[in-house]
Amino acid sequence: MGQIKIGKVYLVGAGPGDPELMTLKAKRLLEEAEVVLFDRLLSPETLKCVSRGAEKIYVGKLPGRHKLTQEEINQLLTEKAQEGKMVVRLKGGDPYVFGRGGEEGLTLAQNGVPFEVVPGVTSAISVPGCVGIPVTHRDVATAVTIVTGHEKPGKDDNLDWNALAKVGGTLVVLMGVARLEENISALLVGGRSPETSAALIERGWSSEERLIIGTLDNIVQKAKEYDVKSPAILVVGPVVDLSKYLRPRTIAILRPDDRGEESRLLAQKYGFKPLLAPTIAFEELPLPEDTTKRIKEAECVVFTSATGAEIALKHPAIAEALQNVPLAAIGPRTKEALEELQLTVSVVPNKFSSEGLAYVLSPKFGRVLLMRSAKGSPVLVEKLEAAGATVDEIQLYDIAPSQDPRLDWLIQRGTPDIFAFTSGSTSRYLMERARELNLEESLRKRLKQVTVVAIGPPTVAELKRQGVEVDVMPENYTFEAMLAELRRM
Repeated sequence: MGQIKIGKVYLVGAGPGDPELMTLKAKRLLEEAEVVLFDRLLSPETLKCVSRGAEKIYVGKLPGRHKLTQEEINQLLTEKAQEGKMVVRLKGGDPYVFGRGGEEGLTLAQNGVPFEVVPGVTSAISVPGCVGIPVTHRDVATAVTIVTGHEKPGKDDNLDWNALAKVGGTLVVLMGVARLEENISALLVGGRSPETSAALIERGWSSEERLIIGTLDNIVQKAKEYDVKSPAILVVGPVVDLSKYLRPRTIAILRPDDRGEESRLLAQKYGFKPLLAPTIAFEELPLPEDTTKRIKEAECVVFTSATGAEIALKHPAIAEALQNVPLAAIGPRTKEALEELQLTVSVVPNKFSSEGLAYVLSPKFGRVLLMRSAKGSPVLVEKLEAAGATVDEIQLYDIAPSQDPRLDWLIQRGTPDIFAFTSGSTSRYLMERARELNLEESLRKRLKQVTVVAIGPPTVAELKRQGVEVDVMPENYTFEAMLAELRRM
């Protein structure tokens, strides 16, 4: 007689969106699951934990639009478990905090299906926390009330908003965008002061997170002005004011995506919250057939970016030719990219710029080969030739618009505290894309209200040409130096 396979359902909370905030148990169960039923608010990164062989079933709900009704979800969970499957019902936040996990658990219990709840980090507490709003603070609020804003105020069997208005401490309203105006009105009618601080947090813990701060008197108008959309959480109470001290500043990083992860980690190291929105992308160009010959004829080969170094060193013949000629790098990151492949860099200027390179190269080398972008600054060539050097150039890559949806989101809806420009191209293509979206005027308005940081003089010059004032430029022209300078402000 064969072994009887017993199915089981795990009601798993995935947390607020960041996959690193999932519990170890949740991650393990996703890897082991045979069937996963998941909601619409889960991040794609979270679902990457699901094993390849698992059956994935989307059961997400939108207001007024359900893929499956709750009753159908309950039935599906029961059926899959009765087939002997290991089933994970994956939910954002915690299954038992407005996640309808209790309803699913009751159905499973009634049908004799084994199940287990796996708690998750609830958005009611973690989302305010991620924007610097502690829902309790000994000197400000010693109680917190969590409610759903999805139901219509005034129903006999529903929330008593007049009573909620009189409860002290912090009020957290989940799923309240659709009825924001009615809920705020009910709190005001119930006696809450119009001057009470209020905040809306849209898509907390995601790359599209936004924080809108106001008071009960103006938060509805601000929600309309900023076009706040679900999912968003409303927080009411004086703890909202602490965000100005506790919230990390957000920084829009516009450099190409091949530097995205490196930039994200550096920004976090310096205490910023990064928003990656590449404005440009690199297109590799075909190398001339005589590339190695021209390298051998040069007295010095110059790289002006880590990207150029990485592209050139993909070719073994070029990497070998570069072993036998002095190399110059515009700055430490480019030097590092060359040295990672066991090449020795002889020249790095004190000032990480075209002018700095020209200054250190011109007295030493009469024949210089530049290996760089097709959009490279003419300043380096002009200064080297003025000093009597013969300059050759091989264009390794061109720069094109990124066509990245994250950039469109930044232009359309983003509210960063800082815009970080790492080249003239990043500023040029940002403004071009804003014009294409008919949002140039609103972008210019935002740039006047935030901190604009530029990596060096050519970037400052291009931003000024675009009509954008620069607030910060570091003494050393590197991305990390930009962050360090901002940290001191």
